[in-house]
Amino acid sequence: MALDTPRVAIDVAPVRPSPTGVGTYVRRLVNVLRAQDEARFPLIGARAGSVFDDDGVAVASRFRWRHYHAWLQRCADGDVRRTGASLVHYTNAAAPLRAGRPYVLTVHDLSVLRHPRYHPPLRLATLPLTLAAVRGARALIVPSTATRQELVRLFHVDREGVFVVPHGRDAERQAPDPLERRPLLDELRLEEGRFILTTGTLEPRKNHGRLIQAFTELARADPGLRLVIAGAPGWGSKEVLRAIRQAPFPQRIVVTGYLPERDVDILTGACAAFVYVSLYEGFGLPIVEAMSIGAPVVTSGRSAMPEAAGGAAVLVDPLSPASIAAGIRRAVQDGARLRSAGQDWAAERPWSEVGRETVQVYDRALG
Repeated sequence: MALDTPRVAIDVAPVRPSPTGVGTYVRRLVNVLRAQDEARFPLIGARAGSVFDDDGVAVASRFRWRHYHAWLQRCADGDVRRTGASLVHYTNAAAPLRAGRPYVLTVHDLSVLRHPRYHPPLRLATLPLTLAAVRGARALIVPSTATRQELVRLFHVDREGVFVVPHGRDAERQAPDPLERRPLLDELRLEEGRFILTTGTLEPRKNHGRLIQAFTELARADPGLRLVIAGAPGWGSKEVLRAIRQAPFPQRIVVTGYLPERDVDILTGACAAFVYVSLYEGFGLPIVEAMSIGAPVVTSGRSAMPEAAGGAAVLVDPLSPASIAAGIRRAVQDGARLRSAGQDWAAERPWSEVGRETVQVYDRALG
């Protein structure tokens, strides 16, 4: 780092031992930025001994999520001062109310505003902090044009200060070979190409209930088909588990819990179709992750998911189990074309490009 290059501190508190979308975004971004110039990008919110690499999971956050806002308001500014940074990147739609340094803010989605019923009370209580953070930011980063439009409309911010930086596609990720897949498939009693896969935290917004209804329609005509739901329990997960128990074929629905990235890759490479029919997303990182591994993808034709899919997925109405079922049939029938189109799309945007565009936002905020 040149002596006159200003430092940018990056908030890595969203990265956890079992990261979901936001944590994955932060980890990938930190990896590419610090590979370019580690000294320029000090970290805040990280536990001592944290590791950031593409092969392992970074253990970063010093605290549980419910303590994140307390750290932001009481401690983050002091942590920033100790780094000597001139700018801060707060990576999860929150910042100190009295920030001592200018900051860039990433806003991943506006689901708390758009769909408050999908969130627990504690998350809803942080909405005023998000509003204040947005208004105080020197620049705003969002992962999609859809999110930018919502942010401008709902928060009345200047469109010129909101920068669309889509997430990267991990084109280097490959489906493990059949021999490597076999132990996990045997453990879960799955046959290659004979199951539908969905990933994500078990919560109302992910729309598992309608996916289960769609699977039931398909399962009546195909006795060997199974549905695999991979994700950690979240707020409202009891509703998902109840829907499974009440389904006509509960024994054909496999709930794995949270899986490490390699196991997700194994299931993605072996599934008949990857289905992500969330009711709302600010981007939809699992969509492009599945494409990069070579799965035919079915996703929702609403919010930012069509942007994430890039024309390489089957789009469906997430409110209609019949539409979801028809989309899965189409994805299975058109699997070869969708696999090829998805991998081509995944190859177009490596995470290094995300890093380059993010640094451009930093430089603009500093200028």
